[in-house]
Amino acid sequence: MDQIKNKIITISGEPVSGKSTVVKHIKSKYEEMGYNVHIISVGHTFRELVKKEYLKMYPDRGDANLGDIQTDPSFATQRNMIDQMVDSEVAKRGNEINSVERPNDVYIIDSRLAWSNVPESYAIRLIVNEKIAGDRVFKDRTRGKEDQYGSLEEAITKTRERKLAEISRYKKRYGVDLTNPDNYDLIVDTSYSISDELADIIIKGEEKYRSGEYYPKYWKSPALFLPSQKIGETLSTSPIGSNIEDIIESINKKGYNPNGEVEAVEQNGVSVLRDGHHRAIAALGAGKTLMPYFVEHKDDEFAKKYIDGDVRLQDIYDWEDCIRYYAKKGNIESLKDFNIRNVIDIDKVIRIQSKPDGDGR
Repeated sequence: MDQIKNKIITISGEPVSGKSTVVKHIKSKYEEMGYNVHIISVGHTFRELVKKEYLKMYPDRGDANLGDIQTDPSFATQRNMIDQMVDSEVAKRGNEINSVERPNDVYIIDSRLAWSNVPESYAIRLIVNEKIAGDRVFKDRTRGKEDQYGSLEEAITKTRERKLAEISRYKKRYGVDLTNPDNYDLIVDTSYSISDELADIIIKGEEKYRSGEYYPKYWKSPALFLPSQKIGETLSTSPIGSNIEDIIESINKKGYNPNGEVEAVEQNGVSVLRDGHHRAIAALGAGKTLMPYFVEHKDDEFAKKYIDGDVRLQDIYDWEDCIRYYAKKGNIESLKDFNIRNVIDIDKVIRIQSKPDGDGR
């Protein structure tokens, strides 16, 4: 008998990566399609239990934020007990869901380890740039007291500490690396994404996953890459038989070509386009905040030499201007005042300032 595979989407994500918001959009879209949607928010349950148990131990620490609680060594035993309880419940729920076929139902589980506890699910991980994550927390006054900070710098620091504490805790507790891409079917950087667009990508990906068809695994904004070409030359030349306006029109009409990911290399957290500059620019012009990509070389000698030889400071700032222009053309509000320094640590490529054509801006 074939194993039952119902429509189960498991979403793991870094703090402030937008899980709750996109879940609402996914739910709405599936309901419009006629499905019964069931949301299981393990993250919410975990946070509530952690805060409750922590205040039992320390009733005078009502102002402690989640990051402080996560890193408090005196609370480690209680935290592990909560982990065990929550994980056991998720695995049990997954088995119950897949005990019979449920063709009219969709299950969305928000949990760090649901991809492991419910292995037949479509597993998603959402990530986000640290500066943007901190900015989101700092500006969002609807969050609980534990996520309220006195400055943007504090918000960035505490959010980063919370993320690193989670990664460390899961390595120690389960021997699992949450950052390992092999755990997931879809990985999306939500730094500049629109939740409605992200929901469409997830729903399409789940459909392809069930049918065994190929679907791109990695997605993020063109703004999160550096160029390896002079932008003036890029804009003045085009692939044979097309130009940027043609590509914009094609994306608007047909969406992305499933096999049309742009190619990148990565070194020390810096992503550089090796191929696909026209597609990246056209994506913005078409109003897309996310595009598919793949990484051919990461943290290896080729990537290092490629970045050393092909990334120039002037090109980075020309790219920044290009992103703003085409984002305006595509009505992407989140990128209208785009600042490359918000998402790329210029210090990581500061060596290029000494190149003859660098302007040191």
